[in-house]
Amino acid sequence: MTMFTVNGVVHETREGNQTLLEVLRNELGLSGAKLGCGEGECGACTVLLDGKPICACLQLASSTKGRDVRTVEFVAETEIGREVVRAMVTAGAVQCGFCTPGIVVAASGQVALGLPDSLDAALEGNLCRCTGYAKIRQALETVAIERKTPPQVVTARRDLQLSYALSRLAADSGIIPIAGGTDLLVRHEHDLVDKRFLDLTRLDDPGLAVIRCSDQGLDIGPLVTWTDILCNEDVMREAPLLVEVARTVASAQVRNVGTLAGNIATASPAGDGLVALSALGAELEISHQAYQRRESLADFVTGPGRTSLRRGELITGIMISRQPRGADVRQFFRKVGPRRAQAISKVSLGMVIKIQNGVIQYLRLSFGAVGPTPRMCPTTTSFLLGKAINQANLERASEFLVKEISPINDHRSTEIYRREVAVRLLSDALLQFA
Repeated sequence: MTMFTVNGVVHETREGNQTLLEVLRNELGLSGAKLGCGEGECGACTVLLDGKPICACLQLASSTKGRDVRTVEFVAETEIGREVVRAMVTAGAVQCGFCTPGIVVAASGQVALGLPDSLDAALEGNLCRCTGYAKIRQALETVAIERKTPPQVVTARRDLQLSYALSRLAADSGIIPIAGGTDLLVRHEHDLVDKRFLDLTRLDDPGLAVIRCSDQGLDIGPLVTWTDILCNEDVMREAPLLVEVARTVASAQVRNVGTLAGNIATASPAGDGLVALSALGAELEISHQAYQRRESLADFVTGPGRTSLRRGELITGIMISRQPRGADVRQFFRKVGPRRAQAISKVSLGMVIKIQNGVIQYLRLSFGAVGPTPRMCPTTTSFLLGKAINQANLERASEFLVKEISPINDHRSTEIYRREVAVRLLSDALLQFA
């Protein structure tokens, strides 16, 4: 049995791969959280897990062992929750009401946490088909202005040793390691019952969930979330490119649990984390119960959804070496998708560049969603090094670029569109720094 606290009361639920949303609604009768998209996009199922908004449809109930869950039934009766509800009623921000519980929880959680851009974060992960958001935003602006609450710090339960996890993975190839679960639970939404997961969030090694900065660069633990990256001053200073990626990843609910290591292990051609880390020249620490090895990210990702991970191995570190510094060094990230928030990239570009006297002295490029793995484009890079940024050189670089990428036609975009956008992204980025 899994014991966890819901709205201040300890509950037990049977073992198995039920989502937290299923347990809340079907076992506990807490129907405020709704099942909308089932993919973490609509926010109708938002609850607070250890004080942070998350999507209950993407959280295994078993992973909440020893943790604190708050639903709208509880949140709406707190001081902040009452203010949010009152503000939405006063502003006339409710129509059909299906999205309202999720918005109340997300807004209350973001305001209480005091995170940067909390109002935008509270809205970007919650869809409303009725109101057009104007009155919702008006209501939340009132609460955000009136309420200033210090961030709350909650420590998740960690009761498993890394050595235990590695031994289990080595002994049983059928076990699936899971951290945030924001991709796995979508992928296996309809066959969770047959899966066996190993919850990595319970690992007790504190180094797995922190970001360290040294003279060599950044060392990012595999349990570091996108929210951690977004709020970390060392990452802002050393790898602003990665912070820009974090801003564009899904919604606050997903960023609060989704991990950078999970983005790497998923190995999606459109994975924005892969693009940034490739441009930054990242390496991975990979552990097995019998050994430990390091590998460049470029070698780790071998194809769509494929990596070099062997049986029993786990990503235990992400290393980013110290990047070039100075006023003439820039880091750049941009993605093009079907919308500005919660978008999967049609094309993305990460870049680290140094320009002196109008000439490119250092350059690392990485394109996403234009090939089976991130495209570093060495021929294009080699051509641009030592060159001035002018129209003739941009046109020549574009000729090299289109030969080094291999986009496809799929349900998100076309090969032709992706090629044209990749060329424009490169030109726009370089002209920005000219």
